[in-house]
Amino acid sequence: MEVERKFYNEYIVPRVVNGYAAKHGDVPYQVAFKMKSSRRKLCMTFCGGVIISPTKLLSAAHCFAENPSVCQKICGNQGPKRTLSHTYAVAGNMRNYDAYSEDSAEHGQWRTLKSVIYPRTYKFPKDDIAILYTSKPFHFNNNVGAIPIAKKYIDYHGKCLVSGYGRTSRQGTSSKLLLAHLHLLPNRQCSRRFRKNMRKFVCTDTIVNDVGKGDSGGPLVCSKTGDPNEGPNGVLVGIVSGNQPRAASFFTRVSYFARYIERNKATLTQPIFILYTTFLLLKN
Repeated sequence: MEVERKFYNEYIVPRVVNGYAAKHGDVPYQVAFKMKSSRRKLCMTFCGGVIISPTKLLSAAHCFAENPSVCQKICGNQGPKRTLSHTYAVAGNMRNYDAYSEDSAEHGQWRTLKSVIYPRTYKFPKDDIAILYTSKPFHFNNNVGAIPIAKKYIDYHGKCLVSGYGRTSRQGTSSKLLLAHLHLLPNRQCSRRFRKNMRKFVCTDTIVNDVGKGDSGGPLVCSKTGDPNEGPNGVLVGIVSGNQPRAASFFTRVSYFARYIERNKATLTQPIFILYTTFLLLKN
């Protein structure tokens, strides 16, 4: 389809624009996936993620998939890795660049990854969701904790909170985790903008605030949704996927994949490499 080709060919750069700096405890469910950079011993954030249990995380499939062209375009120049042994999931850390540290209030909690799973049917932006497992649990406290996932299909309205470490413009990158409240688009309006059925996505308007490179895989959290799984801090409704200029930012709709997420329990014992799983279409 012509519309599908546009997703691949257009310069897709989601970014947190006009956001504000996060403080410890603002978004305890936020994870930064970091890899060693060329800046001495520092690790740089290449994608975001979300804590949904002490050892189980969500992110975008394109952050870890085998197709380097997509990840290099969306995530930055690091590209995907066949192994995860040098990738860290870091929680409670507000910095884009930071040196590896043991658990601390300043540098957060650093965990290596055991495995990552994403749908066999993934082809960006289709089914752009990944489930990751850490080698050991995160210790929950005021700065690190889980967020419940949405289970009910809802046509969301109003504003929701997005967070990320990514670019603030084509040239600029934030040194800290940024937050922004994005205005949601009704499903029908989202589908009209993209000229395709966007029922697997949640869309936000990009006029004022937006999401960006390095933000991929991060959370879109809403409150007062009516979802039966919503907690006191809201509910995870979307995973940052991408942006089409002059159209909207789009997020993988978490409720569509709720059963898929729950089926993949944190009891895996696979070695450290990227895994494919059979993906069953879910009915809402």
